[in-house]
Amino acid sequence: MRLTLTKRGGYGVRMLVHLATLEMGTRVTSAELGEVCDVPRGNVPTIVNRLSRAGILSCTPGRSGGCSLAREPSAISTLEIIEALDGAMEESNCLLDGRRCDDKDAQCVMHPTWVAGRQAMIDSFVSTSLADLARRAAISETDGDARVS
Repeated sequence: MRLTLTKRGGYGVRMLVHLATLEMGTRVTSAELGEVCDVPRGNVPTIVNRLSRAGILSCTPGRSGGCSLAREPSAISTLEIIEALDGAMEESNCLLDGRRCDDKDAQCVMHPTWVAGRQAMIDSFVSTSLADLARRAAISETDGDARVS
């Protein structure tokens, strides 16, 4: 089992962290955002669209348009970002035999541990804001490890 973001999720986090470092309300075109964040051109529209629909980005089309954060970075949770880009954080199959697990069937021996671990991960994502990620990225840059994705 792998617990990683999709490429889209990683690219989206990278783009949002960049926007979080700018003054609130600063608009950046999708093309500029993709270029600065080293996101392949074809992925940018989908990411921007999903983040906009989720109320994380505010986007204005046209010549003087662009994208900016819709809310303060401290008001955007990591869970919101992940779910906007990669879907709900749920595992619907039993860890042991692959059957569908809906918490109603007889529990396998791993079920209570999995439920507790999943909830701890969700709680961590809820309590970590985009502002927290941007602070960590700034610290990493000064330490020479600027990896955001």
